[in-house]
Amino acid sequence: MSKSIPLRLFFILLIMAATYPSHSQEADNKRTHDFLHRISVGGNFGFQFGSVTGIVVSPEVRIRAVDQLHFGLGFTYQYLRYNDYFYDFSQKNFLDLRLNVYGGRIFSRYYLGSIFTNEILANLFAHVEYEYLTYHMPYKNAGPPPDGTIVDPYNYYYKPGNQVMEFNSFFVGGGYRQTLGGRFYVDIMILFNLNDTYNSPYANPVIRLGFGTGL
Repeated sequence: MSKSIPLRLFFILLIMAATYPSHSQEADNKRTHDFLHRISVGGNFGFQFGSVTGIVVSPEVRIRAVDQLHFGLGFTYQYLRYNDYFYDFSQKNFLDLRLNVYGGRIFSRYYLGSIFTNEILANLFAHVEYEYLTYHMPYKNAGPPPDGTIVDPYNYYYKPGNQVMEFNSFFVGGGYRQTLGGRFYVDIMILFNLNDTYNSPYANPVIRLGFGTGL
């Protein structure tokens, strides 16, 4: 009888040791699932052809922090070509402007689902964003002729050379999310750039169409 007690204790400890990791793994899997469920991936894509050719690719990832508040970050690439943008007085011909623009952005977005129960109103959201872009201008800023012989549509003069341009944009606005089934959705946004200057690649208002899905 006395020998059976340690044997039973051994089996009890063995069962506990075998089942504890499974429960721990279960909890870890649940926490991982809950965390991934709060993450969405997507972005926006745009293009324009004609006298101005523009292609924009901007993937993003965002996470729901609390309630309906989301934080995200993204990468932006733009290819821009303006036909006959410059006029070169020395060569007496027009020059195209071609730009490869790179940058990143961080943003926050708040859906109104915690305020409204109506489905349409609940899918509205407010959006705030900071974006940094940089690109290489194929000509340098210059004074009037004879210093600068290349002029743009705004009568700014340039000369052959290369200069790095940097631009900071601060967007505010909002939009609407339309679900497509499951966790897929489409975002339509209208934003205003608070730092809209001559060098800005945007013209207010900025309209975006984005796609995404939850994990």
